[in-house]
Amino acid sequence: MLKLGVWKPEQFYATPPCDVLRSLYYRLSRSRISLRLLRESEHDSTAGTVLFERLMPHIQLSNGIWRTTFKHRFLNLDVEVNRILRESFSPEEPITVEDWAASTCLTSCEWAKTLFPIFCRSHFVASDRELFLVEVERGNTGEIFVAEPEGRPLQYIRPPMVVRLEPPEPWLLPVNRLLYLWALRRWQAAAKAWPLPDTWLADPTGAARFDWGEFRFRKLPLIHPRALGLARTDPRFTIRRHSVFQQAPLLCHAIRSMNILNRGYFGDSEIIAAAQCAIASLRPGGVWIVGRTICEDPPTHDVSVFRKPLSGTIEVIERIGAGSEIQELVLAAGLEECDVPDKKQLP
Repeated sequence: MLKLGVWKPEQFYATPPCDVLRSLYYRLSRSRISLRLLRESEHDSTAGTVLFERLMPHIQLSNGIWRTTFKHRFLNLDVEVNRILRESFSPEEPITVEDWAASTCLTSCEWAKTLFPIFCRSHFVASDRELFLVEVERGNTGEIFVAEPEGRPLQYIRPPMVVRLEPPEPWLLPVNRLLYLWALRRWQAAAKAWPLPDTWLADPTGAARFDWGEFRFRKLPLIHPRALGLARTDPRFTIRRHSVFQQAPLLCHAIRSMNILNRGYFGDSEIIAAAQCAIASLRPGGVWIVGRTICEDPPTHDVSVFRKPLSGTIEVIERIGAGSEIQELVLAAGLEECDVPDKKQLP
């Protein structure tokens, strides 16, 4: 009939109580976790990291993609990829490496730390389409929404309720469903602030707040604190908003895109479009690492490594595990990319 919510850190960490009433409240609350708790992860480096990592399994974006990631997830893969990069480029070369769809950027941070001793002049860019969520607080009512940067609302928070907006609350929970419909109407006033300023959206580590009328907008970080720390202390490591359906601003020597371009998320035409963006983003001789994790314990991956030769097509140079499930689509995308006239000659 009803689901409440968890909106304070002490609730989130709480263990099941013994008495009947508090036990009932506990059970009614656990499936609705306030995403506003992400703000708490910024306050303390150690406790914030623990909170951040425990929150991630609860975060699903409106496109159905979960933000799940784990420490050392690509540790064995990094060893193989670094070997391929050593064989492809000189250690003295100032190579540019990009990690696309990097989720929390934790695995990007771990990879960069193994890469910098080999390529000390390298520049590493970790990117994802969503590097933060947006908290929208209505000052005169205390109502809080959490939305994606493009304006898709995910939650409505008014303690003791945390109401799910995406996916919608089901009619099997009539109180939650009615609050969901009420929240959508209340959201319309905040939605008028969209699109949000490009300068504010572009820098995931920049100014965290701005005001618009009666509303306060804050960034809720989806970047792991360790990755944020590396970006702030090592200029070779950069975090940027970027979609796999966009070309990189500058040509790269290497691109990795793991656990994103698979048929569970996208159709073949979308995968080919993303592959064309990756191929077009590579320098001649550049490599693209693409695949998915098929087992978490121990981490096991099916990966294909491609090279873009001078001809501009794409070729497989190595397979790890069974190879990527989209390998043939990537090769087809390479042929289509090669058939496009030189962009300088286009009208």
